[in-house]
Amino acid sequence: MPGAGIVSYGLYVPRPVEDASTIAHRFHIPVDVVIRKQGIRRKHIAPPNVMPSHMGLRASRVALARAKELGIDRSDIGLVVFCGSMWKDYHIWLLSTYLQDRLGIPECFAFDMSAMCAGMVFGLATAKSFLAGQPDLRAILLIGASKESCILRPSDVTSRWMNNFADAGVAVVVARDVSKNLILGSDFLSDGSLSMSPVEKGGGARYPAYAAYARAGQVFAENLVPEKKFRTRMDAVSLPNFVRVIHRSMAKSGLSPDDIRMVFINHMKRSFHQAILKGIGIPEERSLYLEEYGHSQSADQILELDLAVSSGRLTEGPVVMAAAGSGFVWGSTVVRWG
Repeated sequence: MPGAGIVSYGLYVPRPVEDASTIAHRFHIPVDVVIRKQGIRRKHIAPPNVMPSHMGLRASRVALARAKELGIDRSDIGLVVFCGSMWKDYHIWLLSTYLQDRLGIPECFAFDMSAMCAGMVFGLATAKSFLAGQPDLRAILLIGASKESCILRPSDVTSRWMNNFADAGVAVVVARDVSKNLILGSDFLSDGSLSMSPVEKGGGARYPAYAAYARAGQVFAENLVPEKKFRTRMDAVSLPNFVRVIHRSMAKSGLSPDDIRMVFINHMKRSFHQAILKGIGIPEERSLYLEEYGHSQSADQILELDLAVSSGRLTEGPVVMAAAGSGFVWGSTVVRWG
């Protein structure tokens, strides 16, 4: 039965890489811990002059070119949504409208939204809802981009868990009345007790200027939740919340764990990735792990999809796309691929 589905996607992954030994040296962590515990062999880092807008634009051009081959022209795009990182080229700025103009899609609406690293998972559900509620809307372009690798401060031990942050751009075209790659059920959950982890202080109303940034020579993300409280709370809620949203999204899709062909989760330490799979009753061989890429915010799930499709591991069947985002949010969306 036709519904809302993924017509095409595009990715832009910058070529420069930072390997495990470099990460270990920067963050003063043994290289074996970086590889085995944190699950990072290398990650992709954008050059200083490559902005989130550049990466989102490159990915969007690929997605739109592929969509055109399948009968969806850029003139069919009625909505452009930026669902990537809040760390954009500028503060107080709509990246979506900038990309709308650069892509030559004048006759549409555009807006930015944020679900942090769950942006694309939430974006797919949002696109499906817009298409259901707006009969004159044919197609939507979702765009994500992240350059959060440049707001890490290695000297801050409370934020070392973010040292897997990497850079990439992603774009997805979603359209109505398609019979392939259908977007099925979604589920989301948040926990405001972790809303202050992490933040980037400078430039907001509370801290228009921030002396600590000047001393560090750069802006940086920092954890405003005491480290012990943060770890205790995360240990208590993150795994059950991941399991809950994934199970509920499968149930809303009329599926059980046995029906799921693959699971795409954002990059995290290896043991936690394995614990989620165990919690939802899906074997590890039905997932991918981004140890060669790190965590590229809202690009992770589509990057894993691309790796699975290009390697032949996925041809068709239901896939779970799940993510957690700082703040703290969890989300899961099921797509019937093929």
